[in-house]
Amino acid sequence: MNGKVCSIHGKIKCEMFIEIEVILLSGVKFIHAADLHLDSPFSGLKDLPSTILKELRESPFKAFQNIINEAISHQVDFIVLSGDLFDGENRSLRTQVRFRREMEKLQRHQIPAYIIHGNHDHLSGSWITVELPDNVHVFSGQTEVKLFEKIGGTTVHLYGFSYPRRHVRERMIETYIKAEGADYHIGLLHGNLEGNSEHSPYAPFSLKELAAKDFDYWALGHIHKHQVVSEDPLVIYPGNIQGRNRKESGVKGCLLVELDGDTKRHTFIETSEVIWESETIEISADGGFDALFKQCKEVIEKKSFDGRNFLLEMKLDVGDAADAFGEYLGELTRILQEEEQGESFVWVYKIKVIQSMPMFRSNERISPFMAEVSMLASEFDDTEAALAPLYNHPGARRFLDSIELKEQRELLEEAERWLLHVFEPNK
Repeated sequence: MNGKVCSIHGKIKCEMFIEIEVILLSGVKFIHAADLHLDSPFSGLKDLPSTILKELRESPFKAFQNIINEAISHQVDFIVLSGDLFDGENRSLRTQVRFRREMEKLQRHQIPAYIIHGNHDHLSGSWITVELPDNVHVFSGQTEVKLFEKIGGTTVHLYGFSYPRRHVRERMIETYIKAEGADYHIGLLHGNLEGNSEHSPYAPFSLKELAAKDFDYWALGHIHKHQVVSEDPLVIYPGNIQGRNRKESGVKGCLLVELDGDTKRHTFIETSEVIWESETIEISADGGFDALFKQCKEVIEKKSFDGRNFLLEMKLDVGDAADAFGEYLGELTRILQEEEQGESFVWVYKIKVIQSMPMFRSNERISPFMAEVSMLASEFDDTEAALAPLYNHPGARRFLDSIELKEQRELLEEAERWLLHVFEPNK
């Protein structure tokens, strides 16, 4: 049979003049981002030069502009933003207008945006409304379905809801009901995967529940670290688009996702303008200040060749020679900061001495009192209870992030070192 495909839903005309309808399913390509946190205050960093501070405060929005530019460059069909676009419930006018300007860029390229709001930018906040262009589709406080139709007829059902208030602890996953009649199904959900105790348990769900919905892709938000939860079904946290503190270290970005029949592809795209990193340097007391200074400079120079901006914490692994460096660490930090110059920067915001606690605990010269303190510290396993008064304080808790297990151990070790320094300064 000789035939010819006339269109994407093309008709094959055979020699017997019988028309046979053939459906050729076209794929979709989109950007998935979450946790933009535009207008983050970046509090807590002292002694930053005004130029670096300005760059840091602008970095979330520049990262968002990078996403928009990537969407246009890749000629995506649409973008999805899975919650916490704004850092606070009361969005500033300036940030909203800047956000609208980026949406208008997408509109000029006929790229729609599908948006849910999360616990930070929930719908109960107080702000002056700025009207968004017609290509922007914001999900309401109840789970709903929105339809995207591609030129050529390929259809996508997008499911989601925006947080109606800051704290949503219900299992909202139960309200996601697959609506038949589309080629692809994508769920937008800002919430916490069960078993992850390091983050607030908002809109909790399990992987089994996601799989049961039979969606093609789950566009998650809320967790600030990039994580491919599952390949089948395809479930991904893209992480936030710009690190805001030392806990959010490493490269940040968004995802380019392609769904083509049963084939699914995802590519991580870097967006962060400033990268938080930590470097550990092994040193000994033999070389003194000059050797330490040289090692620090080598680390900084290596990063400066990268051409990107870094906020760097240096950890000095000093073995049993902590006392040899403690007296000039503060001055060393200032010296390294004064050396910073150039268009891109590597700013050392902290230098920290690390020393394994087993070395302290095996020290036969420590007093019986400190020996007992060390024993109690090694057995202590209830950090969350110790911190509960702070995290339950109505004024303080809204400014606090959760503390990971690794950080809990580091806090405990720092406290033990501090006690050793206070009560046994010569040990």
